[in-house]
Amino acid sequence: MNNSAIRIQNLTKFYETNKVKAVDSLDLDIFKGEIFGLLGPNGAGETTLIRMLVGLLKSTSGQILFDGEELNVNSPRLKNQIGYVPQETAFWKNLTVYENLNVIGTTYNIPNKELKERINHLLEGLYLVDHKKKLASKLSGGMQRRLNLAMGMVHNPRILLLDEVFVGLDPQTRNYLYDYLRDFASKENKTIIITSHLMEIVDALSDRVGILDLGKMLAVDTPENLKNTYGKGDILELEIDKEFTEDLISKVEKSEKDLEVEKKDQIIIVNTLNAISKIPEILNTIENEGFSVLDVKIAKQSLETVFISLTGKELRV
Repeated sequence: MNNSAIRIQNLTKFYETNKVKAVDSLDLDIFKGEIFGLLGPNGAGETTLIRMLVGLLKSTSGQILFDGEELNVNSPRLKNQIGYVPQETAFWKNLTVYENLNVIGTTYNIPNKELKERINHLLEGLYLVDHKKKLASKLSGGMQRRLNLAMGMVHNPRILLLDEVFVGLDPQTRNYLYDYLRDFASKENKTIIITSHLMEIVDALSDRVGILDLGKMLAVDTPENLKNTYGKGDILELEIDKEFTEDLISKVEKSEKDLEVEKKDQIIIVNTLNAISKIPEILNTIENEGFSVLDVKIAKQSLETVFISLTGKELRV
């Protein structure tokens, strides 16, 4: 059975005015029920791809299939299948929370009874029930974000695209939305695409991540696999009791397979996969050379390390 919610095949967008190929022969499958993170520096083609996905921009060549069917940018079915929540909050300030959702729902020609049920479901799920009669302009920033999310979901789309919607949220609101969106994707078999310059959000929320640059997809995998493949897995820091030379670094490097070792003051830094399993042999090597380890720290490589490794640049806003 085909599990692709979106299949992108040989997709290209060429801007004739400045002779730029913003998206270059792109192939990608995004699956039903998954949260897919899309990362790219400025000029990567990320914005162009998003605009093509939501039907705001026509491709130069190639195709986008939604559930196996190609839909043109003017298709009413495309409009009903996709929910889009932009970075900038967009609502009618002088309407209440409920009225905003009702206006959006009517544009999708949702029957009154179904629309009322859908609005109430969203208000409960996003903790907006107690604020449904409040003017949107009077809501806190976090509530406005939740209202915008509800407005993008009121027509019950199969595909939800969230463009930088986590900016400015407090940790409590952010964590709540993590759980809400995970449930939405898994329990209702919906597909969510998120873009964010906040790398930790993409790492925490995404089932898979695609890194795009210069119109091409450089890598697609789970965050964990990306970190293991391109970020060299784990970072191990060992604080040594006294000064040491490059000779100790050389011996540590040979103590186990696939270690990258460097010296920083009185700390040995080791980059490797599955660092925990290699700690005993590394410690034995250090102690056999007459040194003691005062402290051991272990951390996973970050998604930002992967990003810089692949694109050669930091993620910029």
